[in-house]
Amino acid sequence: MKRIRNFHHTMPGRVLLFIFGLIVLLALLLFTPVGNRIMSPIVEKSLTSALSTPIQVQEFSLTYNRFQLLIQDNFGNTLSTQGGFSLLTLRMYAHYRVECFENNGFNPISQPFKTEGSLSGGIASFTIHGTGNIFGGNLLYQTELHRFHLASLHLKMEEIGYQKLLHLLDYPSETDTLLSGEITLKGFDRRDIEGDIFLNTKTEHFTPTPILEDSNGSFTLKSLLADPNGQIRPFHVKVSLDASLENAGVLEQFIGIPLAGAFKLKGRIEGDEKLLRLRASSDVARSDTSLTILIPELEPSSIIFDLKGGDAEQTFGLFATPSPIQGELSAYAELKANSGHINIAILNGVTIPNTLKQHYQITQPLIHFDADVSADITKKGVHYQASFTSDLSRMEIDATTTHDQMLRELLKTLR
Repeated sequence: MKRIRNFHHTMPGRVLLFIFGLIVLLALLLFTPVGNRIMSPIVEKSLTSALSTPIQVQEFSLTYNRFQLLIQDNFGNTLSTQGGFSLLTLRMYAHYRVECFENNGFNPISQPFKTEGSLSGGIASFTIHGTGNIFGGNLLYQTELHRFHLASLHLKMEEIGYQKLLHLLDYPSETDTLLSGEITLKGFDRRDIEGDIFLNTKTEHFTPTPILEDSNGSFTLKSLLADPNGQIRPFHVKVSLDASLENAGVLEQFIGIPLAGAFKLKGRIEGDEKLLRLRASSDVARSDTSLTILIPELEPSSIIFDLKGGDAEQTFGLFATPSPIQGELSAYAELKANSGHINIAILNGVTIPNTLKQHYQITQPLIHFDADVSADITKKGVHYQASFTSDLSRMEIDATTTHDQMLRELLKTLR
């Protein structure tokens, strides 16, 4: 008993007492109202530094198993959260709410938005799900983290304002297009990504805007997927795509050419870091169209495009160009970095005199014709082979004809 009574005078006793006292002090500092009042300025300073804007802590409460926090910046944007946790199992759960009505402060997107949801889990698996209002539309999202790395993502969008989204990306846009869709992707943590992407747009008004030139010449698919050391870690991807656009013009800033008209596309991108392959099909311009893009070593190398039985007027309209002809149009193209072959065939063609005169400054009567044009592209230039048969004349062009010569001969025949 004497040894027990004198234990606090021994070295091990003193160490244990110090540890116990430290625990009690930390508990008083962290988990009591007095400790919370002491900690509140520290939390405020830390958040101000982390968010790079002045933050005021409106409410702060922390006990051994629960917490509550309400903060506000100088512009009235607020974030609130409350929940519980376990120090033994290292798990937590919480509800959160973010309201940003001003474009400054800790608002990360410079657009008004609000979102609320819940999060739960631990180190092995952590889930976040919620709803939001942004760009005039609604979001439903759920994501799962494995050891704090993204594992899966589910996102459902309803009538998101496309113009506001492009302005956020610093692209010009004048449209009332609303974007809806659903994205489901999983396997990020295993680098074996599978999923589906479904997108559709509704457009009543669209005005073309000047297409911005890409000033970032170094941006490539390889640079996007590389780690901080510039290395590409092995991965595999298999993702399906289904897109339906009421006006393809909304893509002009990304495609780099003027577009217009309705457009639907179904496809799949599949492969790994050694070879990615995109295969897609479409009924654009009432045609049967297929597209294949090969991307070896994350560098696009070839494009195969096959359009069969398309409506000529709608095909020209897709590229926002007045159609000078009516008829059935088919096109086939194999394009590589430094070479290619293109074949265009027109059956039962009929010229449109008014369009030719107004937009192409060509005056001629209505002509019925069939045409076949082939182009071989090399480093030296483009050579054509063509035939044109109409109710007025017939023309044949051999394979040595240059681009300018072919156009001159064709114009002679049309006039």
